[in-house]
Amino acid sequence: MNLEQYLPLQVFQILLVFARTGSAMLMIPGIGETFVPIRVRLLFSGLLALAVAPAIAPQLPPEPGNAAELLTLIAGEVLIGIYFGLVSRLLLLTLDTAGRVISFSAGLAAANIFNPSLTEQGTVIGLILTMLGILLLFITDLHHMIIRAVVESYGTFPAGRELMFADLSEAITELSAGSFKVAIQLSAPFYVFSLLFFVCLGVMSRLMPQLQIFFIGLPVQIYMGMLVLATILGALMSAFLTYYADTAATYLIPN
Repeated sequence: MNLEQYLPLQVFQILLVFARTGSAMLMIPGIGETFVPIRVRLLFSGLLALAVAPAIAPQLPPEPGNAAELLTLIAGEVLIGIYFGLVSRLLLLTLDTAGRVISFSAGLAAANIFNPSLTEQGTVIGLILTMLGILLLFITDLHHMIIRAVVESYGTFPAGRELMFADLSEAITELSAGSFKVAIQLSAPFYVFSLLFFVCLGVMSRLMPQLQIFFIGLPVQIYMGMLVLATILGALMSAFLTYYADTAATYLIPN
């Protein structure tokens, strides 16, 4: 095979791999954040495709004969990449859900700030937990597991095969429900704190009706909420990392 015949095949393989890896890298935590320049994300995805394409070339289908087949093939790869990115993003958003519950219990529900991971307004505690979660994912190298899962996905989702839309939709639905459940479990200490705190406020209100209970109670609620958060933060993040690693291995890494 001469060079003129070889290069188009290599371009096709790299383009096909880039469609899957690029769409995944645009959404995974840390690399796919909105505050990371789009050129940096595309450059990273392109370098990853260049590195991976030669290794998985035997698993790729032959070059299509017309543009319609090529677009269909690329669209399928993009959807698979979006699935991997969406799973990793939903796992991270568990912290934002937990942060919203904690903010409500700590009296900070009205203190909103722009959360770049959501590209919208979010709670202050949700932002802190989300940024801390991204940092810990990089420190513990869990982002490597996501990238490896995308690279090894060609064994589970061969390029050019019919997509299992029903299975993918069911997986995303189960993951969303499980993410909300874990968020409630992570913020469970604040349910106990809220119950005890408002019971104490109710007793004080009955004993001292002339006291402006909510004017006095809000600063105490914020202070005690921050104290509880500082106490359980290490255990909360440790539980989140364990959940992230186990769930990502279940939904992303083929058995």
